[in-house]
Amino acid sequence: MIHKNNNIILGLDTSCYTTSIAAITLNKEIILNEKIILKVKKDNKGLRQSEAVFQHVNNMGEISQVINDKLKNYNIVGVCVSTKPRPVDNSYMPVFSVGYNFAKLLSSINNCPFYETTHQENHIEASLFKNDLENKDKFLAVHMSGGTTEILLVEKKETNYKIEIVGGSLDVSFGQLVDRLGVSLNYNFPCGKHIDENALRCEEKIINGLKTSVKSGYMNLSGIENQINKLINNYDKEYLSKILLDTLVRCMYKSLTYISEKYELKEVLFGGGVSASKYIRKELTEKLKRANIKPYFTDGEYATDNGVGCAIIGLNQMNNY
Repeated sequence: MIHKNNNIILGLDTSCYTTSIAAITLNKEIILNEKIILKVKKDNKGLRQSEAVFQHVNNMGEISQVINDKLKNYNIVGVCVSTKPRPVDNSYMPVFSVGYNFAKLLSSINNCPFYETTHQENHIEASLFKNDLENKDKFLAVHMSGGTTEILLVEKKETNYKIEIVGGSLDVSFGQLVDRLGVSLNYNFPCGKHIDENALRCEEKIINGLKTSVKSGYMNLSGIENQINKLINNYDKEYLSKILLDTLVRCMYKSLTYISEKYELKEVLFGGGVSASKYIRKELTEKLKRANIKPYFTDGEYATDNGVGCAIIGLNQMNNY
């Protein structure tokens, strides 16, 4: 039996490596947060867009069954989907077209409103879900994922955000460095969980850290990979993992202290899969607090790719009409 008060908003996100669906009630209670990780062949360091699109299409059958099984007693009154990577012109990836078309179909079948957002806004909203910033109208956000390392100036504008890139990596991302080391250590892609666990287990102190290149909030990271490759035959996997994550922490700390002072903002919100690293969270939190910068990390299920942020954005847009 369907109850009229069981109204929900669906959120969908089809990113480069995860098919995600979430559902929230009109009171922002999460009743569904499901993810299907795309499969990457052993020793590969990623997926082509065409391969990811194919897997997303196949995953939609499983998502449909989830909706039938777990949401059969709810009314779908809105659907929101991420349709591109970032909220700027010319931002496009084929993978998001799968989520877009499936969400349009769900909206039509359920005769309910259809809302659009972006993958980056989805991450920001999901990270805000369990964090209570002092100023949610203007803050710094860090998006650290498999393909992105960006420091963002975020300003709330009614139902969406004005987002400006003010720092980050000028070449490879944190996630790419982590995954490349992981594949070299014979882990299956994605490798973040293994590298994080290794680093946490390592008791050896880092005497001479890797060299970093950071200027005015921007980082050049490709040199870090070259340094790691020179060490890879001389140290165990725990130490290699620790020295890499330590270097990423130092790079981000240097960038954030500069940007925080420049924009006179003392709160930083973290999102994206790399921000789920317990090692990075612990070390970066300690460093930033000493610089009087307040970091906000979130639970792993909301830091990694998910549809929760999309669902919340859909609800916010519905409430503003």
